[in-house]
This record gives sequence, C-alpha cells and structure tokens, in this order.
Amino acid sequence: MKKLLNLALLMVILTMGYSQTDPQYSFNMFNHMAINPGFAGANGGICARAIFHEQWMGFENNPRTMVLSADMAMPNISSGVGINVLSDNVGFNTSTYFNANYAYRLKVGDDGDLGLGLGLGLIQNSLSAEWITSQMLYDENAAPTDDPTISTNQEPHIAFDANFGLFYHTTFDKYNEMYAGISATHLTKPKFSTNEDVKANYMARTYYLDAGYYYTMPNGVIQLRPSVLVKTDFITTQFSANLTALYNQMFWAGLTYRANNDLGLMVGATLKNNLSFGIAYEYGLGMDFKNKSSFDVMLKYCFSITKSKGKTSYKSVRFL
Repeated sequence: MKKLLNLALLMVILTMGYSQTDPQYSFNMFNHMAINPGFAGANGGICARAIFHEQWMGFENNPRTMVLSADMAMPNISSGVGINVLSDNVGFNTSTYFNANYAYRLKVGDDGDLGLGLGLGLIQNSLSAEWITSQMLYDENAAPTDDPTISTNQEPHIAFDANFGLFYHTTFDKYNEMYAGISATHLTKPKFSTNEDVKANYMARTYYLDAGYYYTMPNGVIQLRPSVLVKTDFITTQFSANLTALYNQMFWAGLTYRANNDLGLMVGATLKNNLSFGIAYEYGLGMDFKNKSSFDVMLKYCFSITKSKGKTSYKSVRFL
C-alpha cells in the first residue's frame, strides 16, 4: 500500500506535464508579497510573515509548502522593498524560491496608493533518489536504474526568475478599505533538466488577479472582509473566494471556497502589538480518496517607524 501511495504522488507530478505552477494555500489574503512584488511597502511600515501549508494530510511525501516574506516601506523615496523565500515539496520534487522585490509607490487621488513592482531571484529545483516505478511493485529485483529516463542521484538545478505586479490600495475612512492587484510570476519561464535525455521541466508563467474589500457594520465592532483570487497559466484556472469577519479589530474567523470544491475554515487573532496568528483547515469535497484535508498555520508581525526630532520611534500599525 505504501508503494502504491508513493506511485500515486509520482503520477501527480508527471500529470502536471513538464510545467510546474506556484503552490496555493488558504492564507493568500495575508501574503500578497508571495505573488505580487507591487505590494512591497503597501502597509507603510515593516512586516514579516510565515505560512506553513500541508496538503492531503496522512499521505507519505504529501505536498508541503513553507513561505517566509518581509517588506519595508521607504516613504522618503516613494518606494518599498521586500524579500520572499519559499520551499515547496511535492513527492520527490523540491523547489526553493528566493526573490528580492522593489515597488515604486504612487499616490492616486487623496487616499489611493499604487505600487509598481518588480521581483528578481532564483529557483532551485531537485528530485530525490527514492524512486519507485510501477515495475518495482511487481518485481522485487527491479530497480529505478532499469528506466533510463529516471535519475538516481539528487540533481539540483538553478534558474533565474522574474515577477511583475501592480497593487492598488485605498482607504475610504478609518475602517473601510479596498485593494486590487494584478501580477505575473515566472516571466522567464525558468527551465530545469534532471536528465539530458528528457525534455526540460519548467515553471509555467502564471497570472493573478487579487481583490478585497473591508466593510464595517453599523455597530462599528464587526468588519466584513470579502476577497477573491484568480490564478491562471491559460491552461488551467483556479478561483478561490474568502469571507472573513473581524471582531473589535482583534479576533477573526472566515470561510474559504475553492472552485475545485475545497471548503475551508480559518480562525485567528491580531494582538495589540500587531502580532497576528491564524490556523486554517480545508476539506476536499470533490475528492474520492480518504486523506483529503489540508492544514495551514500563519504568523505575521508589523510595525511602523516614524522619525521625530532626530529620534526613531516604533509604533503599531494596522495592516493588510
């Protein structure tokens, strides 16, 4: 049974064609930086984030993703800078992303802010040597080396990567805001080859449309935050929608729906020092196998830096 599960994960990788796409997780609305360099500096302060995603819990070698990002506003030069580090493990395949982002920030109207961002970096892709072929399920003497297209050594490959994005944010009043972003990742379509006899694997150029709105109820205590995300490489398209309710600017809970019939629940809190944390659980309604649930954990911290009379002071800041 263990070998069958490993073979199933291998088939998942192969059925992705020779192209790979960006990983997807529940807390997209808390980490715009991962998909849009135009977001860098949008919060007006310094922010750091960490997200861990585990998919299909219970499977050996199941997909796991870790995202670390940070960004900082540079208002003196109307700019923002940021970095992303991402590790994505799917079966035998491991991808590590690193990019540095820069966004030029423009004022639009009285309260609007538009970021034009560019991200440059590297992607490392590798395959582990723990191969199990279909022949090995029935022949104890068979080995992966019997198939000339399979590498038996871990072979990391590094390629240059580039992303571009626009991110717009405006505030209507103290608690009513909206944002919208459009971006493209892997503009260079980074290519990897694990065997000279096999067609090179590559990262598919992927496009995103991201939007959300913050609406405060008449009682002034509950704020609703609907958001949507569309992701496409023009071969496959993924759509997800989220509705989060924030209570007293501190506690929040929400529901997420993905077009492939994934339904998720998330809860979390933002403390007075602007440390945020949350957990999310997704269940695949349209899947036929047993282990079809996913789990996310998120941590985020933001603060602003203000200068007064030659001194630097720190204060908390509300953030996207």
